[in-house]
Amino acid sequence: MKKIKLSLVALALTAISSTQAVAADRDLGAVYRECGIGAMLFPNDSTLAVISNVTWDLGTTAISSNISSDGTCKGKSAKVAAFVAGSYDKLEAEIASGKGKYVEALSKITGKSVSQIRTSFAKVASSKGFSSLKKQDKAEKLFEIVSL
Repeated sequence: MKKIKLSLVALALTAISSTQAVAADRDLGAVYRECGIGAMLFPNDSTLAVISNVTWDLGTTAISSNISSDGTCKGKSAKVAAFVAGSYDKLEAEIASGKGKYVEALSKITGKSVSQIRTSFAKVASSKGFSSLKKQDKAEKLFEIVSL
């Protein structure tokens, strides 16, 4: 029981300290509605997005995504980020082959041609150290390519 209480206190302190780091131009409610796991799961229902973010990890994912990726938590960028993160493995394979429904969808939502995506991703994927990156970091690189 002591471990559970200690864990809850630690999580609460993390959440409190994280909220202090939220950018001054965005209130915490907006971050919980537009960022993190909640926004990915419930992009059209801000109430469920907030509930999900708070329930899942006290909103720390939403806060950290707001801080680390300024501007990606709203509108089209959030949808692109969610799509890339959720389907990276399929995107990687289809970008390599140059065809497929995932890379076509990525092309449509970003306005970049499949050829542009392939060319840019090939440069990044062939760079030193790319193969040793975690999947999340690789997905972030792809997101950067299609967001430019």
